[in-house]
Amino acid sequence: MTTPAYRIAAFVAALAAVFGIAFGVGRAVDPWAGDAPLPASGTHQSGPHQQYSE
Repeated sequence: MTTPAYRIAAFVAALAAVFGIAFGVGRAVDPWAGDAPLPASGTHQSGPHQQYSE
């Protein structure tokens, strides 16, 4: 007999398994590994610019 408690528990277990698998795949692929690559030499880095009026 499937009572609501068993169905909810099965749903929570399946949801945890899906997120666990997604987390494991994400860690294996490692999309945010390390620092951002440095820009090539001679490139301009944009930053805050101030304009002076005279």
